[in-house]
Amino acid sequence: MRAPIQTAETICVGTELLIGHTLNTNSHFVARQLSLMGINSYYQTVVGDNPDRLLAAIRSASTRSDCVFLTGGLGPTADDITMAVAARAADRNLTLHEPSRQAILEIFTRMGREMTDNNLKQAMLPDQSIVLPNRNGTAPGCIIEFEQDGADKTLILLPGPPSELRPMFLEQVKPYLVQRTSRILRNTFVRMIGIGESKAETVLKDLIDSQTNPTIAPYAGEGEVMFRITQLAQSHDDPDNTGPLLEEVTKRAGEYIYEVGERKMHEVVADLLVERHATLSMAESCTAGLAQSMLGEIPGASRFLTGGLVAYANEVKREMLGVPAELLEREGAVSEACAIAMADGCRLLFGTDYAVGITGIAGPDGGTPEKPVGLVHLAVSDANGCETRVMRINGNRARVRGVAALNAFDLLRRRILG
Repeated sequence: MRAPIQTAETICVGTELLIGHTLNTNSHFVARQLSLMGINSYYQTVVGDNPDRLLAAIRSASTRSDCVFLTGGLGPTADDITMAVAARAADRNLTLHEPSRQAILEIFTRMGREMTDNNLKQAMLPDQSIVLPNRNGTAPGCIIEFEQDGADKTLILLPGPPSELRPMFLEQVKPYLVQRTSRILRNTFVRMIGIGESKAETVLKDLIDSQTNPTIAPYAGEGEVMFRITQLAQSHDDPDNTGPLLEEVTKRAGEYIYEVGERKMHEVVADLLVERHATLSMAESCTAGLAQSMLGEIPGASRFLTGGLVAYANEVKREMLGVPAELLEREGAVSEACAIAMADGCRLLFGTDYAVGITGIAGPDGGTPEKPVGLVHLAVSDANGCETRVMRINGNRARVRGVAALNAFDLLRRRILG
């Protein structure tokens, strides 16, 4: 039996990461997953497409950690070096893996394209490795178990595109790690909105200060706060002791809690709409379709999202949403009255149960002393009327838009729940 994996680190491969051309989201994802599983991670490395430097990085990482993740560099081109270098580090030969070759060929056949010879490179895998089939791309991953200086070591190779890496990790790597870890972590996430991190910490300060096992820790997000309650158990038979702590957190901060779990605000709203067989439309100005885009990431969004539009120009507000010209002249486009008219007009236009109107000044220009940058008006319309919220959001344009969308969903959530 191989030794348990207690420590791990990540090496992300690609010159495009080093020069800042591509945002490295893989290290964040892997680190979070390792944390949730109780596997300690103390190092992250980015290496360019250089075989010697990558080999040195793998050997160095393997002296510190039980398991080394390598992401990227599994493609068919000459600069995709990860598989060959990892095999060299583990003293393994590369051989053609026929099932992987066949899977790659089937992908090209479905696309109506001819597979080129260099794609065979992706089916060349280390001897005795555990192959990780890729159902979202052509590059399989693999797990290499080997010994270094008499100690059990593991290399886990994953494709670079997040759309391929994440499902491969969750569906194949995570079950493998569960079998190789000696720690059992029980995590409960509590997500809050409408309260700042400092106030939330003050409300729960004694619980944080006196924590032993389970523990509670805050994490600040953009416009929301999350707490993670964690219990370290020795076996699956140990009782779950997170309940009493969660109950106390809920007792003190229940009015701010919108989710006990890992769903984000827009996912919570989507589930509420589906449960009630309700439909939604959205009219966005300063968020420019951001809120609708977030819903569009959810599979089956057409069950509840009927449609929407981006209504930046006053002409669009008037002609598409029926916002009165005199209202725009009197109150301005960034006003509570305009947000209400946008939401009401959108609901009538699309014939939905609920509609959201968002208007504001995202900046960095366009603000005035009376209506500064960061001023946002939100409205939710349904058959019983309209509910509004005004916000003054600090930060850059991206933050203003993101927090505005988040709060639009929160306003809708509260309206649905009554």
